[in-house]
Amino acid sequence: MSSPILYGFSKSDLEQVVRKVITEIRKTDIIQDSPVNSEEDKLTQKEAAKFLGISVTSLISWKKKGKVPYYQIGRSIFFSKSELLKLAQKNPGLVQSSRR
Repeated sequence: MSSPILYGFSKSDLEQVVRKVITEIRKTDIIQDSPVNSEEDKLTQKEAAKFLGISVTSLISWKKKGKVPYYQIGRSIFFSKSELLKLAQKNPGLVQSSRR
């Protein structure tokens, strides 16, 4: 027969855990409310780079510079195909210059 294990947590420990849980829940709410609400619209970094005709390295650089919109939950990063298409249509030089 196993004996029960009891843990002691301080009030600040519990508050920190609750804050973390709330933050994670809010991230999922943001994603559900985002324009990327269908699986067909979600692209991985590799798929997004291929869609734009650029390397993954270039896409990561653009992401860091704020040139392309992206979404992140934890370590997962994805892009909206429709948003990338709008970006490419508004900024044709952005994509064309990287293909040279």
